[in-house]
Amino acid sequence: MEQDRLDYEQFLSGDKAGFERLVLRYKDGLIQFIARFVRDLYQAEDLAQDTFVEVLLHPERYRKETSFKTYIYTIGHNKAVDYIRRNDRLTLIGEWEESDAMRADALLLEEKVIREEEKRELYAVMKQLKPDYERVLYLVDLEGVSYADAAQMLGKSDSQIKVLIHRARKRLKQKMEEKKGTYTGNGGGKP
Repeated sequence: MEQDRLDYEQFLSGDKAGFERLVLRYKDGLIQFIARFVRDLYQAEDLAQDTFVEVLLHPERYRKETSFKTYIYTIGHNKAVDYIRRNDRLTLIGEWEESDAMRADALLLEEKVIREEEKRELYAVMKQLKPDYERVLYLVDLEGVSYADAAQMLGKSDSQIKVLIHRARKRLKQKMEEKKGTYTGNGGGKP
């Protein structure tokens, strides 16, 4: 987002208002993101604050190849993982060594974060589709509802559902490719 870059540049030049705008823009989403891991809203607020403090203390670490949102969510994810690890260690008695199972859990957590972000992107793109397309994709592809059940739920015939799901998937694929193209900077054209 261009506004993020402008605000960050202002922050780097010594204007704290740019940083404050970034915090206000992303704090709520970051708190909700972190809360999905730590399962404690108050702790998530603390970890989100720690995330922004890290950005404030180390402004040179942000590389503008990624979006600012991706950058802070990555820091937030790392803070959440560290918090979970610290709390797991505190509950153990005696000496503790990181087990293979815990390393695997950390990898699963990271994969879950990636899947959650992909899911959010998918939902955002689905909202741009026709309502019938969005509904049929949600029912069939996300909820695993059969074509017959989807037809009944949406008041359509089985053949209408088959055509609808085919068109919806095709349009969703186009929208996702367009969105991916805007991230890779293919001319900054229309999404």
